[in-house]
Amino acid sequence: MTVGEGAFIVNIAYIGTLCHIFYHYIRPVNGIQATASKAGRLGAEGAARKIVLVRMLKPSDPGKSAEQGSALKKALLVLDYLTQSERPASLADIAKTIDLPRQTIHRILRQLAADQLILRAPQKDHFVVGPALTRLAVRALTSLNSASPVRAVLEMLVDETRETCNVGVLDQDEVVYIERLEGSSPLRLQLQAGSRVPFHCTAIGKLLVAHQHKNVRTRMLNARPLPRFTANTMTDPDALEEAFTAIRSEGYSFNDQEYVDSLTAMAVAIHDAGGKPVAALAVHAPVTRMGKKKALSYLPSMQEKADRIAQAWALTNDAG
Repeated sequence: MTVGEGAFIVNIAYIGTLCHIFYHYIRPVNGIQATASKAGRLGAEGAARKIVLVRMLKPSDPGKSAEQGSALKKALLVLDYLTQSERPASLADIAKTIDLPRQTIHRILRQLAADQLILRAPQKDHFVVGPALTRLAVRALTSLNSASPVRAVLEMLVDETRETCNVGVLDQDEVVYIERLEGSSPLRLQLQAGSRVPFHCTAIGKLLVAHQHKNVRTRMLNARPLPRFTANTMTDPDALEEAFTAIRSEGYSFNDQEYVDSLTAMAVAIHDAGGKPVAALAVHAPVTRMGKKKALSYLPSMQEKADRIAQAWALTNDAG
């Protein structure tokens, strides 16, 4: 199966974000490292990327054969490389980084493609993350959040603000809420975890898109006309690029009634150990209760809560 040129970069950027979080739920046991000789072939660009190889699963059944466990680890290693790559990757690309025989990598790619965990890109023998892995990542996040410290962190923020708070990620051109807690105030927008909203007119969407590669942003902004929801919705790609620049500079995103009339929101990033935003934390409220000045008063607390969520997801180096 192949994907169109306009779609595969979106997949690798946003599905990769989901999968990046998913893989950090895996309890680290033994990391497979690239050999020194292969690491040397990456050059300066490869060293700068600091690709973190996948953390391995501990076999749940000690009676399983070592060969089966090894096969799972190898497949996870290939998947982790693909989720961190900013462009479609070839067998040769993967072999330069992962210390596995080319024949083994080829077999793994073929098996993963058969199950739509990865897809073939338009370039010959290049691959990107597939829809089956997207669904797995989203389900993992939504199922684990209810039983994790993430919900407790959101409860603290709701208690402080009395407003609705949520955590979201990008899935292609939409924001998916993976956890959401309603505030105590009577007037609010009610959405459930799993709800999807547009990227160009929401605080979480704008923040996460702002930190993607320029080519990804350009393709998303120009793939189709952006719908207008309110008088404040930005639909011009140039205007949104200016907003993205401000977001990267200021460290937060503000939604001024751009998706729903009279509703504002502010979002901050949830970073991985390398400083890359992989999700976002947001507060929503009616404009009568939360203008931009009021939202900014929540900023220090929101950033601290975002760091706590990153620790709960084991995204940071100091995660317990």
